[in-house]
Amino acid sequence: VFRMKQRIHQFVRALFGRLDAEGHIFVQFYLSPAEQRLFYDMHESDQYHAFRVALTAKELSTKHGCLDSDTYILLIRCALLHDIGRVKGTADVWGKVLAVLMYRFCPSVISSFIRMKDRHDIGGRIGMALYVYASHPSIGADKLRAIGDAKEAEIIQYHQKKPAPEDSLVLSILKQADAQN
Repeated sequence: VFRMKQRIHQFVRALFGRLDAEGHIFVQFYLSPAEQRLFYDMHESDQYHAFRVALTAKELSTKHGCLDSDTYILLIRCALLHDIGRVKGTADVWGKVLAVLMYRFCPSVISSFIRMKDRHDIGGRIGMALYVYASHPSIGADKLRAIGDAKEAEIIQYHQKKPAPEDSLVLSILKQADAQN
């Protein structure tokens, strides 16, 4: 029941949530111009989600109390950048809804659709949404490596994996913050 309520809240935020002026200032403070381009290539709902993840990560880091300033900044940057593998037009709100439902209720057909991702029909659009849903951590990590952000790439490529004992503190907090949003 809790998970369903959380998914409904996520859906409503995805439909209506947008960054305000304060959110844009926050993004500009933590991200370089090249990183901002990647951030703003995301759908507005993903930008808002990433901002909310960053605010939650900020709260969680205070509870841990052991983050030095460089680690804290890395955490906030990773939170803002964790979904940059999702670009406007590849897996927007309805594509994510479809992906969540298909991964939950009919995972056996997903690989068939993903093979169609380069087609220009409905099957291709569904395939692209499923591909991006599953692969956005590595897509985003590759984009970050291309602009020299190796530390951030190393963290966000694992942000969708289940929590593990070997997770760094930054990755652990990022996963918690993402799960709450």
